[in-house]
Parts: sequence; C-alpha cells; structure tokens
Amino acid sequence: MSRRIGDGTNTLFWHDRWLGDVPFSRRFSRLFDLVVEKSITVASMFAHGWEEGGEAWRWRRRLWVWEEDMLEECRCLLNNIFLQHSVSDRWIWQPDIEEGYTVCGAYQLLTSQVHHVVDVTEDLIWHKQVPLKGLYSCLEAAAK
Repeated sequence: MSRRIGDGTNTLFWHDRWLGDVPFSRRFSRLFDLVVEKSITVASMFAHGWEEGGEAWRWRRRLWVWEEDMLEECRCLLNNIFLQHSVSDRWIWQPDIEEGYTVCGAYQLLTSQVHHVVDVTEDLIWHKQVPLKGLYSCLEAAAK
C-alpha cells in the first residue's frame, strides 16, 4: 500500500509511504530522529515551506554537515511535488493500481505460484511460532 497525494491533509510526511518505496522515516532515519514534529502531514510541511530555509524543518539541534547533505537529498525529492487542493489523498494497492484492493486479488497474490512472492509472504500466512491451542492451555494452567 502507498499513498497517492491530493491535498496532503490525510498523509503523514514521515510515516506514510507516499513518495518512493519506503516512508521518509526509514529512508531518512537520521533526519527523522532529529526532527521535532514527527507526526506532521504533507500539507502542513508544504504550508510551512519545505524548501531551503523553510520553516517546516525544525530540529532538536543544529544539523551536522552530512545531515545537511541528507536534508538536501530529501528536499530534491520534494521539488516537483504539487498539492491538489480539491483532491483527497487516497491509498493505492500496488499489485493492482487500476482495480485497487480486493480480497480475491490479495488471496491470488499470496497463493500464486511465483516462488519469490510465496517465500516472502508464507510467514505472513502461516505463523510457525504460534503454539497449538491445547499446548497453550496446558502452559497457562501450569502457570497458575
């Protein structure tokens, strides 16, 4: 899942995956550690100004040179972002952008014969670490 930006009011700048393959909190983890406002929306960042010298960037301390370079990389990604004031943000299901998420589509994705997908998702479907119900009841009774 990722976010398609409209007006930016319902998308978290650092936490949601809205620009690129990972959220900014992971891609720019050092900046995320230092930023004051961790739950700011894209719309608020844009309104405060995310360009150089913009007020959107508030830090707990002054950035070091290598952190400034990271900030510049982040700002370069934001150069071509324009918000659409009459359009709401929405979630996008990456495997099927046209139709969107369906239970049938998710099931087909998880059970398809493509081995690299199955290998990655198998642990999401079958949790090997979950104890059997009877065993769990025995352990619970023994603890009392």
